[in-house]
Amino acid sequence: MSPPSEPDPKSISRGVSYIPFGIPGLDGNVRGIPTGSSVLLAGASDAGGDAFTYTSLATLMLAKHRPDLVPGHVARRSDAIPDSVTYVTLSHDREHVYSELDAVLDGYQFEALTEHMTVADFSQRFMELLPVPPALFDARRTDSDIEAPADDQPESAEPDDETFRDLLDDIAERITEDTDDIVVVDSLTDLDRAQDYGLSKGRIVAFLVGLREAVVNWGNVAFVKLDRRAGEVRRDDRIHGLLHGAVYFYSNDKGFETYRTMRVGSFGGALDTERQTVFESLVGPTGFRAKATKKIGPSNW
Repeated sequence: MSPPSEPDPKSISRGVSYIPFGIPGLDGNVRGIPTGSSVLLAGASDAGGDAFTYTSLATLMLAKHRPDLVPGHVARRSDAIPDSVTYVTLSHDREHVYSELDAVLDGYQFEALTEHMTVADFSQRFMELLPVPPALFDARRTDSDIEAPADDQPESAEPDDETFRDLLDDIAERITEDTDDIVVVDSLTDLDRAQDYGLSKGRIVAFLVGLREAVVNWGNVAFVKLDRRAGEVRRDDRIHGLLHGAVYFYSNDKGFETYRTMRVGSFGGALDTERQTVFESLVGPTGFRAKATKKIGPSNW
């Protein structure tokens, strides 16, 4: 019996769907995000990554549920957009996430996003693993919806790689509950800092590798946010290039103003041989938007 024939590679490629970034000025200049992709969003905390994330998510939810409120070229691609968002946070509690959304988005954007977004709040769990003074920990507000710790976790365990492993396992299990969603992990920054308290770099990389491969199988999209200067991230060989694609955010002070730019990194190597487009980043009443300004060679990143 002859072995089954291999599928035609071109037919596989043509079957890939792309969802828009949901960012005015970027969509139309860049093809979009292939479904089944994990995307690193990296830049200093003041470089615009938060506003980009919130605007992207809000626009995608509008395109899916209120297409009359987004540009036609975005609305026409709504079939590839997941119906909802799962937002995993270690950085802030749920109230803080909603407050930040409200500060960036207009009312109709905020409503569309929050109606179709679930916040998985692991912030309390994360704090339990750090040597936070008891008086300050006890003063923090609690919420019945905060993700609960594992039942067998020691109450006063010293943080180490194994205790952080339990947290990452629980985060992974929570993500797998909503495999049809856009997934956001807002807290690679906190995991990066947790290396000071026992979490190993290898454990972080393994988590990202697992998420990357799971997203391929699920066919959705995952955003992973990292608040660290883009140049530093690009020099970190264990993070740079690990996920399918990246968006890098830059900020430079010019007099009394901060000039912000962004660049879209490689998705599957396709952009590595091309001149990169630099986008000026602007944040206005309806969130983040981009404006193409110039092209640079790969060596100028």
